[in-house]
Amino acid sequence: MDTTALEKVWQEAQALSPEEQRQLLHRLGKIALPTEGHDADYDLQRYLYEAGLLSEIKPPIKDVATYSNRMPVTSRGKSASELIVEERR
Repeated sequence: MDTTALEKVWQEAQALSPEEQRQLLHRLGKIALPTEGHDADYDLQRYLYEAGLLSEIKPPIKDVATYSNRMPVTSRGKSASELIVEERR
């Protein structure tokens, strides 16, 4: 697709209502994302996306260095799991 045709499509997409843009994004996701060569996690995300439970499928993280120095958050009081168990009783 040449640049002028792509620009025309972009301008027309911007003129759509928010609901129409959401529908367009959903339809584009069906043709733009490859389905072969992905793992079960991708397949699950794809299923959830098509069911309307996910708004997008994010690409896999390629640079894990940004996550290597993460520290858990400390909190006072009971842990979240303890609170959940108590509330279920």
